[in-house]
Amino acid sequence: MKLKIFPFALLCFVYACSPTKFIKPLAKKQSAVNLSLGGALIKYGNATIPLPFLTANYGYGIDSTLTGFASVNITSALFGNAHLELGATKQLIKQNKYIPAVSVTPVINIIYKNKDTRKLYPQIAINAFWEYGKRKNFLYVGLDNWFELSNKKAYDIKQANRWIFMPTVGHSFAGKKWNFNIETKIIAPNLSNEKLVVDYQTPLKNHGAFGVYLGCTRKF
Repeated sequence: MKLKIFPFALLCFVYACSPTKFIKPLAKKQSAVNLSLGGALIKYGNATIPLPFLTANYGYGIDSTLTGFASVNITSALFGNAHLELGATKQLIKQNKYIPAVSVTPVINIIYKNKDTRKLYPQIAINAFWEYGKRKNFLYVGLDNWFELSNKKAYDIKQANRWIFMPTVGHSFAGKKWNFNIETKIIAPNLSNEKLVVDYQTPLKNHGAFGVYLGCTRKF
């Protein structure tokens, strides 16, 4: 397998094209399908817009604390790039009043264009969430982490960044059958975004990018 690392401009496409899949596990034997739209904020003319990445997900409640899922990035597929995600969300701690519940989500990202451009990225997100109200809406904060396995970037340049992290804040409006979600994240705040074709909009000025995502989930 020929491994390559993308520059920051493409890193925002690869690492942050979708929000965290499942923060709170589904009920046992419950299924859910989800669509999410959004990405890193960029300057487009006089406006600031998110990159329009569309992702489809399917999750299944293995038990009340463990949900398995698979995802496909539809936008990437339209441009001839397969981006698949296989993962699971495990709740480790239950909420105790103001002390949040905690879940962990390990994921394997499979990215394929052709035999010379294919990658595997391990990922793990750690999230704390607080349920409230009769409908059990929940607020969450987390840290999403991607890991680079390759020793070299493109053109045989030594790999300097093996850990890409993304602080995350989100909220889910819950219903019996439908959930609606909004999430924001700061993408790679430790990496420079200077001298790029894409003008990323971020409160960190010349570092990282800022992502915004909207999603809806149908449970059945």
